[in-house]
Amino acid sequence: MNEQTIKAFIDSRQKASENTKLAYFYDLRAFVTFLAGKDLTQTQLNLYQLELQALATSSQHRKITNINTFLKYLYQNGKLPRFYELYLVPYQHQDEQNADQKRPQLLDVSQYYQQVQKPGDLIALLILEFGLKPSEIQSLKWSEFNWDFKILTVATGGLKRILPIRDKFARLVRPIKNADELFSKSRQFLHYELKKTSSLTSAQLREQYILQRVAERVSIYDLAKNLGLKSIHSLDKYYR
Repeated sequence: MNEQTIKAFIDSRQKASENTKLAYFYDLRAFVTFLAGKDLTQTQLNLYQLELQALATSSQHRKITNINTFLKYLYQNGKLPRFYELYLVPYQHQDEQNADQKRPQLLDVSQYYQQVQKPGDLIALLILEFGLKPSEIQSLKWSEFNWDFKILTVATGGLKRILPIRDKFARLVRPIKNADELFSKSRQFLHYELKKTSSLTSAQLREQYILQRVAERVSIYDLAKNLGLKSIHSLDKYYR
């Protein structure tokens, strides 16, 4: 097998588009280069397939399909004594690949529970512990943190939520004398201060709150209630 063999094969694909012919050429040239000086055996095919596993599934599928078509052409034209083929991996659409890559991952957020020395430290904890949006943090009052009963009252949009205060949050935040000055700041200020502390945005921290609750097996309905959501639809993807 050489580039002349590849050219003869591509010429036989008369109905193929120019882009398809170009893909054939590059895929088959890489395959022939891999086999240079070696006999074509199933072992060599298996070794080549191992190399392809580093590629995205869609790329593997295309290359393997092109090579198998080439091998079939060689067999049918008496160039090979037997028919060889690579194992065809299931095709995955690019949208599905992107969805897999974007699927939210539970991260280690323990670094946010070390100390509260800057406004951004407190902002990050409020999001991680209660799933609050910056606009909800703005509406807080320090008096709404009931440390004796370990509950936080959040009242936004005419809806009142009672959220439990966990011990590890209380240990870090209760020593603060008064946070009302922070709560009165603009959203731009909150985002700016958070950026000084966290590599994650407020939306990403809120997502970590959701993922933590899912991992703790909090029901989707209870989680929607804690977040002040009117429906569970936006949470579906975390429970699939």
